[in-house]
Amino acid sequence: GAAGAATRAALAAQLRAAPVVLEEGSPEVPAALAACATEGGRLLLLTGGETLVAHALPALAKSGMAAPRAPILLADEDAVDADGIHAEPWFKTPAFDPDRLLQQDSFGAGVAYDAAFLLRHGLGETRGHALALAASRAALQEAGSGAIRHLPAVLVHRPAGTPPPWRARTNPAAVAVHLDGATLDADATRRPLQLHWPLPDPAPLVSIIIPTRDRLDLLRPCVEGLLHRTDYPALEVLIADNESADPATLAAFAAWQRDGRVRVLPAPGAFNYSAINNEAVDAARGEIVVLLNNDTEVLHPNWLREMVSLALRPGIGAVGALLLFLDGRVQHAGVVAGMGGVAGHDLLFSPGEADGPQDDLRLLRSVSAVTAACLAIRRETFLAVGGLDEAALRVAYNDVDFCLKVRAAGFRNLITPHARLLHRESASRGSDFTDARQALWEAECATMQQRWSGALGADPWFSPQYRLDNPFRTLAEPPGA
Repeated sequence: GAAGAATRAALAAQLRAAPVVLEEGSPEVPAALAACATEGGRLLLLTGGETLVAHALPALAKSGMAAPRAPILLADEDAVDADGIHAEPWFKTPAFDPDRLLQQDSFGAGVAYDAAFLLRHGLGETRGHALALAASRAALQEAGSGAIRHLPAVLVHRPAGTPPPWRARTNPAAVAVHLDGATLDADATRRPLQLHWPLPDPAPLVSIIIPTRDRLDLLRPCVEGLLHRTDYPALEVLIADNESADPATLAAFAAWQRDGRVRVLPAPGAFNYSAINNEAVDAARGEIVVLLNNDTEVLHPNWLREMVSLALRPGIGAVGALLLFLDGRVQHAGVVAGMGGVAGHDLLFSPGEADGPQDDLRLLRSVSAVTAACLAIRRETFLAVGGLDEAALRVAYNDVDFCLKVRAAGFRNLITPHARLLHRESASRGSDFTDARQALWEAECATMQQRWSGALGADPWFSPQYRLDNPFRTLAEPPGA
């Protein structure tokens, strides 16, 4: 019938739109590229024994037809051994992360490029990581944020036992061409690559804000680490004091204030984390503000240089640090919007020295949110988005809400593994799950779910192939569950 004919016609169009697949380096590539460009088609280059799943070409064609202005389509991939056992899945993020691509070839295999686009930008002879870098830059300039479309499905198999492609494909020479002011670590053999963004001279003043009430046992190592073990030339420490009464704490305040870099700001009244930080930001003199919990402790002298250099970059909003529990496991490596119903910490409890899936614990990368236990941002950006919500989110999720506001304003939030601190999570404030706080926590959850219903569960920096009910990157059945 008519419906059947329409279905067959749609299938025929889809197959005609399927990418042409060739071995990378094949002498047929130039001719195939020219032919594809004439027909408005796409080219997909495979290498090193990589193979496509049976439905890969129709799936890519359908994706391309749904986004005809996207010059780049990319799919997920995995490894398969001789017995057909699948391992090492590589689930890429829905949104393109330019910082990730500078540290590793995060496109990997399964990339279908619009042939006319490649020829138009003189990329017909470019391959691998160099092609991914050059094509992504040209695509974003030409087609905007929708230029790179990700299909969340494993369409490519690579041979098991080969080096991980997120390391093997990385090309330091190609990266060096695209750094825009950053410098590549002297050891360019490191995978992933480590980049450093420069600080201006003189370095801008940074205001570090620490809310506290007594608990000198926590506060002292925090403050001493800032004053004596932080290699940054221009900082002020603002201790936002929520009615401390312990004589030892008050004596410490007096001693620290003899250092011209320290001010104690009275913050009386019922504990309201958002209000305390907002008032301190108003009093801050720095171009950059850092929200810091009193139960954190500096591990390495250069942590603040790293965070400030990133926060100063154009288009960057909040920058978070990798935080570790006392036993060395990961407490914070970025926040996933929608995890656990509202938001949760990605890769929680991973070993602190682990690489993480596809080196995620070694990468500077985009995330939806970072914890305010250690968060750096331009003061003007903080104020422009309205700061933390002190009316509806007094205790929990104010940092997630804040970061989502920053993202909605057009900024990208980052997590860096090159700034690491200890975090005795909630040691000062205590757990949210006491009888006294349960109702408040539930109300704040409801606020987040109502306010951000479109963003929770659709995190652009977290693959829908993973489950949202735990932080361990377990496979979702079906994807997005």
